[in-house]
Amino acid sequence: MNEKKLRKVLRESVTNDKIRTGKKEVFQYMKGTNLILTSTSLPDDSLEKVKKLSEESNISLYNFPGNSTLLGRLCGLSYRTSIVSLKNVSEEDVNSILR
Repeated sequence: MNEKKLRKVLRESVTNDKIRTGKKEVFQYMKGTNLILTSTSLPDDSLEKVKKLSEESNISLYNFPGNSTLLGRLCGLSYRTSIVSLKNVSEEDVNSILR
């Protein structure tokens, strides 16, 4: 994982309002999503549902190694979040994050 690239993409997504946080919002707005990030705080049943939906919708999934607080901070948010979806992220950015 390229943490600098991940941080840059997350900050740009927050600035451009191309990010959805939280399980309910992510599931509701799957259309147009390019990348989903999950933290270690996401419950197993939700993680399985996300994996299934991402495979069906051909969306890249990245398991962030930190907890929800760290993921929220990385996004520049003032709250914690266990799942984040990003829209309009280039394939090049997605591939560099997943490496």
